[in-house]
Order: sequence, then C-alpha cells, then structure tokens
Amino acid sequence: MRFHALVALFAVLALSAACPGRERRPKTFVVVTFDTEDYVTPESERIDDIPKWLAETMTEEGVTGTFFVIGEKARSLEKRGRLDVIRAMARHDIGGHTDFGSIHPTVTEELEKAGWDDGVRLMAGQESAGLRELARIFGIPVTTLARHGGSYGPQLVAALGRLGAGYQGSPANLPGHDVVWFCNALNFSAQYAGFDDAYYRDDLFEPVFDKLKTELPDAIAKSQVLALFAGHPTKIRAEEFWDLNFYGGKNTPPEAWRVPRLRPQETMATAQKNFRRMMRWLKGRDDIEITTYRALMNVYGGQKEAVTRAELREIAQKTLALRALVPSDDLSPAEALAGLARAILGFQKNGTLPEGLEVIHPLGPTEMPPTSPKVARLKIEDVYGLARQTEQSIMRNGALPATLQIGNARIGTGSLFALFGAVYLDLAAGRPRPAYDVPAFEPYPKTNERKIVAEIEGYKTWPVHKPDLDMSRIVEFTKLQLWTLKPARRR
Repeated sequence: MRFHALVALFAVLALSAACPGRERRPKTFVVVTFDTEDYVTPESERIDDIPKWLAETMTEEGVTGTFFVIGEKARSLEKRGRLDVIRAMARHDIGGHTDFGSIHPTVTEELEKAGWDDGVRLMAGQESAGLRELARIFGIPVTTLARHGGSYGPQLVAALGRLGAGYQGSPANLPGHDVVWFCNALNFSAQYAGFDDAYYRDDLFEPVFDKLKTELPDAIAKSQVLALFAGHPTKIRAEEFWDLNFYGGKNTPPEAWRVPRLRPQETMATAQKNFRRMMRWLKGRDDIEITTYRALMNVYGGQKEAVTRAELREIAQKTLALRALVPSDDLSPAEALAGLARAILGFQKNGTLPEGLEVIHPLGPTEMPPTSPKVARLKIEDVYGLARQTEQSIMRNGALPATLQIGNARIGTGSLFALFGAVYLDLAAGRPRPAYDVPAFEPYPKTNERKIVAEIEGYKTWPVHKPDLDMSRIVEFTKLQLWTLKPARRR
C-alpha cells in the first residue's frame, strides 16, 4: 500500500509540474524607489543627508532600490562636495528624473507644440546628456528614467527607446500587464505610495505602515513589477515641495527662491527609525523579489526575434474577427503590420509565404490616418504595390505610414492592416483572389485607450505647469503610438 501511495503521489506531483494552469506564479518584483530632487533648500539644512541615510539604511538591512535623480540635483551634490552622499546612493541603482525637473519649460511644455521628429530629437539630446551626466557623477550605468510629476510626452519615451533606456511611471499599460513595450522602450507603471509626510512622527507612520501591511499582498498579486515609492527624500523633512518656486509656469530667480517650511531636524531620528522598520519588514517577506530597475531591464528587455507563418495567420484572423487592432502576446500591431507587408512581398517574389520573418520594430504613424479609404476595391497587383510602399516607408522613416497612395486615392494605416490581413489569409490558404475590398478601419489601436488618455490629460493639473498648457497634441501623438504597445515578457 505504501508503495502504491508513493507512486500515486509522484504522479500527482508530475501532473502538477506539467500542467501550466497549476504552475506557481513567479514572485512579484518590488523596487523601492525615491524621487531625489531638492536643490533649492540650503545645504545647511541638511536635506542632502536624507538620501544618504536612506541609502545607508537599505545597505545595512540588505535591501536595494532605485534613486531617480534630477540632473540638476546631482550637479548640486557634486558642487557641494557631497561625495559621501553620492557614494552611498551609488551602492544602489540610479535612474534619471529628467535633466532639469521643474525648471520651465518642463518636458511637457517643451513638447506642447512640437512635432514628432523634432520632439524626439530634442528629448534625445537633452535627456541623453542628463543620463550621461548622472552616470559620470555616480560612476554606475544609468538605464532608466522616471516621470517627474506631470512631465511627459511620447517623444520622450521614443527617445529613451533609441537610447536603450526604460521609462518608469508610464501612463502606458495593458490590462493584466504593467510592464509593456511602448514607443520601443520598456515601460513600467505599477506603484504603491503614501509615505512622504509620515516617517517623522510615530502617530502618523503607524497607520500608514499598517495600511501597507494590509494592502501590499493585493497590490503584488495584481502586479508584475511594483514600485514601492518610499518617498521624496526632501518631503521626509519639508512640509512643502521644493519646486513651489516654479508653480504656475514661473521661473523664480535663484536669489528669490523661497525655502520650503521644514520640520525640526531632531524629527529625523524618528524618520530613520521608522524607515528602517519598513525596510526590515519588507526584507522579511518571502512572496516578493526586491530588485532594481537596472536589473529589470535585463529581465524584461528581450523581444521576439522572429514571427512564424502561423503566428501572422492568427493575428490576421483575430484582427478581422474583432474588427480591431490588438497586440498579440509578442507583437505590437505595428510589428504585425510590418510582418504582413513583408510576407505578402515574399509571396509575390517566391510564390509562397515565408515560414518565418525577422521582427522589425517600427513606430506608429506620426499623423492621424483616415478611417475611410478613398477607394473601394483593389486588384491584388495593387496590394503588392502597397505592401512594397509600406516596407519602403518603414525602412526610410522607422515608422508606419499614416496613408499610402494608390492612383488618386489614399488608404489609412488601419485599412492597410485589414486589407493585408485578408490577403495574407487567402495566400496562406492557397486561394488568392484577383481583387479585394478595402475596408474602413480604426486609425490606431484602442486597447486601454481611455485609461491611458485620462492619465495623460491629468498631467495638465500638476501645480508646476502653466495654467494654459494644451495637452491635445501630446494626447494625439500618444494615441498614434498605441500602434507600438504590447506586453513585455519576463525572461
């Protein structure tokens, strides 16, 4: 009986191991993060000491994290000779937090009226310089940048993609996926916060800590990567944000800067004690993996390198069945459209669809495509011509075309996708038709659009921004780059 019982037990264990539905969910990654910003408060007030003891406490407790640092803050530490602060922080991960922070124009204000290409060039030059300077000052690689307040624009994200850098605090996500590819950059969105003004008093910290203990299990169950935002170091002591000098779109000159109201220096002993308690509690959990964003760039940084004939067929079938542009598990709609065009060209050349194709990563169109095509029906020879135009446009511009012309008519990007999908399915079945209807189709993917756009429109109300900030261009460019949105895979 014992032998048969053991055989049965091993069979159950083997079945559990083989059944994907019974696999244990991997631990959620948790990153302890800080937005390190204040270069306004005088050195004599010892604000610079706070990121130092935060970093040292984590090192002592065996916890690591990511400090997102404004370029101007890093330069102020260097000018003040605070190598001790720099060394303590550099034992962890350093990320960018925009080069100039709340100084006007902010990133959003710079991109308010910018076009796509000039906006990407501006962000690439400005923020790559900032990331390089952080790397020089801290002496470690800097591979991510976090959104500073309401400073956002899809051109910034695309510029980070060109640099091979990631973006934290992104408005871009998909249902069930808080780590995604957007504008060809890794984007992270999930965050838990609420500690800024609590550490310095036990009666304020205890309910916040209890709330964390209650809510963290649910937060990590819903997240792939959760930023535990442990606060702005300056707000551990300051009652106001340092950038009050830049509220409402104004650049107060340095000689007129107002120092934020500060809590007594002696309260920092209580703050240190409570922060240590939280880190010790976090370290003791066995349901999370504490890491850094630099490490996560390696974990999530891989992308699918080839797409098969069967995968393209499935994408085409799903798109036509849903009458909607949707990402697959591995390909954005932009990548899928590029694959369909190249596969159709492969059929024209060789008489058969290729079994596999290299995945290329175009950006979305930079102008809004029309929904309704100006031609109702095309010969298959014309479809081959459109496929060639699509490939040439991607190779030339690195982006999908907003429209393509056939004769005197223009066809939008969504209609091209639907047309190519229908043609591809017929070619795969060995039954190409002599002519095809050209359908009206959505101009960009709508998955999670409302949530993403609502968050972006909310950035206008960031107190730093000028009151008349116009978000419409930034919203439209974001919608167009939803063509690039897809889940990121954990290696």
